[in-house]
Amino acid sequence: LVISTQASAISIDLGPATGYNLFIKENFTQPGADSQGKIAIGGNANIGQYDVGVNYEPGTSRDGIKFWTDPNKYSDVLVVGGDLTTTQWAWGNIKGNLTLGGELTAGSSKNAVLGTTTKGTPIDFNAAFEQFNILSKTLASEANTGGIDFKYNNWLILDGTSQNDVYVANITGQMLASATELTALGLDQNDTLIINVSGKDINFDSLNYIQREGLAALNMSASHILYNFFEAENITFSGGIKGNILAPNANFTFLQGDLSGQVIAKSW
Repeated sequence: LVISTQASAISIDLGPATGYNLFIKENFTQPGADSQGKIAIGGNANIGQYDVGVNYEPGTSRDGIKFWTDPNKYSDVLVVGGDLTTTQWAWGNIKGNLTLGGELTAGSSKNAVLGTTTKGTPIDFNAAFEQFNILSKTLASEANTGGIDFKYNNWLILDGTSQNDVYVANITGQMLASATELTALGLDQNDTLIINVSGKDINFDSLNYIQREGLAALNMSASHILYNFFEAENITFSGGIKGNILAPNANFTFLQGDLSGQVIAKSW
């Protein structure tokens, strides 16, 4: 769910965000849906009936990676630096332990947490996002590893092979918004793909890595793909995408769909 690798002059280290599906600096509002993994929020969180860390719930079997190891032990799955709001009907939505810096707001269910609730602020989000901003700018300064073909105005083709197991592609937000498929001819599952996306306001949906016109599908896990939105201030997403998202200065709006990977953003 995260990238942590060393390659050539590029060092990708997500530090305190390692192990979290969502790592948000400021406020988080998401009334429904769920995350398979952990979430960390620096500000206030309104999760409604959102399920947090469903694949950490001990003794359960769900699609995706099983994160629990002991059927009798809860994991730390949610960190909220500010106040937390659930609905009064929430029951066991947080599938483990909660660390809360503020308060559980009035009207919220006290039964929302399956595990324990601990008061505290264990993460320095300001320091973390200083690191992410440096990382984002550093990655954005890298040149294209190979050629880029934007065929039919909806098909991104990366024509080249990785260098020291890393491939960098620079595209615009408009290209990402128009693209429906991505093919990378010379990459394999052990490479790391970094896609730098320019633009301040970006609205995109599904991007598939399927076989097309005789070219093989991109066989890479989400943990080896990083979308770096180094200029983004606002991102709106719906659909399905596989890969991690680094957007340290963006307000991220999730409409619907499936994000397979990690999101680091200013707010949600």
